[in-house]
Amino acid sequence: RLRGGHAAAATGGCAAVLLLAFLIPLAQLLVWAWDSRGDLDGRYLELLGNTLGLGAAAALATVLGAVLLAVTVRHRPGRLSRATARVGTLGYAIPGSVLAVAVMLSLGWLDRQLAAGWQWWRGEALEWALVGSAFSLILAYFARFLALAHGPVDAAFEQLRASVREAAQALGLSGPALFRRVYLPLLRPGLLTAALLVLVDVMKELPATLLLRPLGWDTLAVRVYGLTAEGLWERAALPAVALVAAGLLPVLLLNARRTARRGRHGPA
Repeated sequence: RLRGGHAAAATGGCAAVLLLAFLIPLAQLLVWAWDSRGDLDGRYLELLGNTLGLGAAAALATVLGAVLLAVTVRHRPGRLSRATARVGTLGYAIPGSVLAVAVMLSLGWLDRQLAAGWQWWRGEALEWALVGSAFSLILAYFARFLALAHGPVDAAFEQLRASVREAAQALGLSGPALFRRVYLPLLRPGLLTAALLVLVDVMKELPATLLLRPLGWDTLAVRVYGLTAEGLWERAALPAVALVAAGLLPVLLLNARRTARRGRHGPA
């Protein structure tokens, strides 16, 4: 335990990092946001809705994929399942723009095949396309952030003892009922953590969103990019603060839930 000058130096060093990396930039953003408060209108509610909607959809799809991957590796162990898990978690190492181009090319090819088949079958042009749809965005987010969700989900599964499953099966639980009544309550903290990590990263994601978003479908990150690209730093502060608040709120709610849980059950 540090005391005296050493304790003050350690505390000051940590406080300086917090001050320089977060508090001062946030204070400047708040000042600029207040100066540009006249820009606040219904558009920002739409931007916030788009941002949270995409984040929630991507978090749900990605966490479900991570759960499926973890269950497969544990209940169907083998080279194929382990290789699938390794390949499926490589997306986080790929830049978002590269992944977006790959999704665009793949779905573009699929769009052409579907359009040709629809033309042959119905004799009319296909009026919808996968490229530039919300589906293409969710697919890109899923491929990019599956590794991010897989870590907490896999760690949660590591804490499940075989004796728990054996006891539940001895009591007559199996299949979906076993997962819903035994696994899910034990896995819930890890699933919520994984969903939160994906949600926050999706809200910040810019390259894939810029390339694949539907026409007129902007997010807070896209709005910040558009304003800063034009040199309008002060006006960009308002969506930036909204993005920070949208990212902090789930974290605060999750921390409050964990604190309340510790208060009910006591320290582990």
